[in-house]
Amino acid sequence: MRQLLDLLRRWRVALLLFVGSAVVLALFSWGNVLQPSRHFHFLDLANSFLQGRVDTESPKRFKGQQSRPDDPHGLQAAVDRHLTEPSGKVVGWNDWASLRIITLTDGTVVKGVFPWSDQQGDQKNKFLGLDGEMRIIDPELDIAKTCGDPPRRCDETRYFMSFPPFPAVAMMPAFLIWGYDVNDVLFSILNAALNAVLILLLLETLRTRGLSARTTRENVLLAILFTFGTVNLFSSIRGEVWFSALIVGVTLHVAYILLSIEARYPFFAGLMLGLGMATRTPIAFAAPFFALEMLRDGDRMRWPGWGTFLRKGVMFSIPIVAIGMVLMAYNYARFESFGEFGHSFLANGTRASIRDHGLFSWWFLKANLAAAFTNPPVIDSFPPFVHITRHGLGLPWTTPALLLILWPKTFGAFARNLALTAAIVAIPDLFYQNTGWAQFGYRFGLDFMPYLLVMLAVGGRKFGRGFMVLFALSLLMCALGAITFDRIGMFYYE
Repeated sequence: MRQLLDLLRRWRVALLLFVGSAVVLALFSWGNVLQPSRHFHFLDLANSFLQGRVDTESPKRFKGQQSRPDDPHGLQAAVDRHLTEPSGKVVGWNDWASLRIITLTDGTVVKGVFPWSDQQGDQKNKFLGLDGEMRIIDPELDIAKTCGDPPRRCDETRYFMSFPPFPAVAMMPAFLIWGYDVNDVLFSILNAALNAVLILLLLETLRTRGLSARTTRENVLLAILFTFGTVNLFSSIRGEVWFSALIVGVTLHVAYILLSIEARYPFFAGLMLGLGMATRTPIAFAAPFFALEMLRDGDRMRWPGWGTFLRKGVMFSIPIVAIGMVLMAYNYARFESFGEFGHSFLANGTRASIRDHGLFSWWFLKANLAAAFTNPPVIDSFPPFVHITRHGLGLPWTTPALLLILWPKTFGAFARNLALTAAIVAIPDLFYQNTGWAQFGYRFGLDFMPYLLVMLAVGGRKFGRGFMVLFALSLLMCALGAITFDRIGMFYYE
């Protein structure tokens, strides 16, 4: 009976945490939660998959266009939202990949982009094919003009959703019911509330496994810290493709960590990692955590023997390899490359940073380190006298409670595994061509934030007055971001 009562008490705490988180997140979201967000990329991909295709016709539409009889429910309304800023200003299509399929006058068909089409002179006629070959194509002279019936210029643009596809798959059941009217903001809020419960479950599991001495009350505080005292808060109340992917990624990442503890559930840990990398590419870099947990025996590292290592390693690898093969086939079907997921073709392939340095480069490290760790609020001489760059605040500013990670009371083998994995997962983010702009705080930190939170739990330092002060500051800073970002522009530099 006592065990039953204890179980009911824990479920009650989890239920209260879920409901409370969902309500508070919805309040921070305010009017946003009443309708889908402007950026419906995942819903569009869900529609493409249901039609058996990997491209989309949506970016060929325009604001105010007449709906067609065969349109999925809510499509034109979604297009109108996407092409209209809250101020009413009409804008273009944001973050859709595209490539050109051109038939030349000699009959040759080429696929690719004009990377310098935004420039002047002969440079703009350089065409980079999917095969890697660079050609000079004069659009006025070299493109055939007799394709199709009736004859038309042989120059077609195909559009794709370039973000990893699992969130679209997760939204497909809802899309079948509501079409493009699926409320992705509410989806993200409920997802974030679920994440709070998953984090509590993870922390409670660490306590029962003897890896953490935190009480349930302290674990609830840490779950609240993650939900409302990190960049999770401003990210989870928006919907929108970029932020929805981060929140779904947290779900899968926390589940992966939970299943990887002591390498107890290799197949399901691999499944969560595989789905994680199909949501946020950096999550793939978390694979060493499972390997390190296979080698950990209590508070020391010990070789488990070839039998155990191979058996668990194979079970762990099966779903990862299977999902990886599906992702590679998906890439090849779109871009004739197993490793190209589409970001190279954003803005018609003309983004200068990607064009000049690729998606990942040392060139981006300095700016990313600043965005992740050092960017401060700027004190200046004009109202409101405190401003934030659109690259966002560094993590110590948004979540000062994370500073306690630097002074743990204990730092055993499990904490080392967490720290090492966090550093590895951060690598692709720190070398990526985008700092996360535009943002209140370093949103890509959510890719490795679960490890930092668990390090707070297992560090052993007492949650005394100092922690509570940093806890409160974290909540206040992130509340400021949730309230002001994309709402009160006077706090942000353009």
